[in-house]
Amino acid sequence: MNKNNYLSNMESLPNEILMDLYQYFDGQELYNTFYNLNSRFNSLVQSLSHLSLYYQSSFNNIINYNIIFSSHIYTLNIYTKQNIKFNQFFNVHRFIIWFPTDEQIFQINSKSFPYLEYLSISYSLVKPSIYSLYQIIFSNGFPLLKSCLLSGQELPIDTIIWNQSLNIQYLNITSISPNILNACPNLYYLNLVLPTLCNISKNFNIYFNLKRMKLILTSIVWFENEKNFEILFSSMPNIERLSLHKLFSIINSIDLLLNYDWLSTIISHYLPLLKQFTYYIYIFNLLDIDQIDIDQNIPQIKEKFSKIYKNQSEYYLKIKQYNT
Repeated sequence: MNKNNYLSNMESLPNEILMDLYQYFDGQELYNTFYNLNSRFNSLVQSLSHLSLYYQSSFNNIINYNIIFSSHIYTLNIYTKQNIKFNQFFNVHRFIIWFPTDEQIFQINSKSFPYLEYLSISYSLVKPSIYSLYQIIFSNGFPLLKSCLLSGQELPIDTIIWNQSLNIQYLNITSISPNILNACPNLYYLNLVLPTLCNISKNFNIYFNLKRMKLILTSIVWFENEKNFEILFSSMPNIERLSLHKLFSIINSIDLLLNYDWLSTIISHYLPLLKQFTYYIYIFNLLDIDQIDIDQNIPQIKEKFSKIYKNQSEYYLKIKQYNT
């Protein structure tokens, strides 16, 4: 089919179908495919207000042909170190950026994104610019921000005190700093990724609005001081849904799982409102050591878990193989 026939077939579609079709395109794809075909397509494309735009390093001249749509971008995803001017996308509500430069970080503020509701930042190195961004995030620098995902190597920042960000309800962090949590008093969902709960602080407030939590412990060391769970859970008495993810190395004795109480005493005491609890165990076996002992005992381990929580129909133990 030649271009003219293709255009003719597209023009036969009603506006409603075309508008639905456009929702499946990235802003850049939409521009390249439909813009400047004719005035009707131009008008339809420019009427969209919830476009997504994904920048990556291989794109050239990305700014020039997106200026027309900058005010229509609702979701902006950045995976490039190019120094893009973020303030041209003033209508962005969702912003995702991967391994940002200092120049990019310093542009992340309410002047660039006055309507920001969702922020996701992945970084590998801690640097002063990250700390300055934390100051903005957790001192209500984005008044409309509801969801915040921060993934990177964080240093202790317990000496810093921020003003509160009252609208943050969803938080993903890789630090257990009380000051971060204390800055989000209306937190509803917490996704916490840590090597271990070791050295957890006791300076937490009580988070009465927190109802859901996902706790991921990435260390292959099985032993965890249960006092740390007590400290953490005692600050979250209204948790209703909890998932706990933990590694179990193949070099450990299977007795550690067979004789484990699965935090039953702690949960019954500190989380009285817990309705749904899922404990994920990931078998860590990168050297392909024979694990027949574990495989044969999985039914018995699950049976032990079920007996401990026999009165809880929505408490689950899931044992999976760890995949890198």
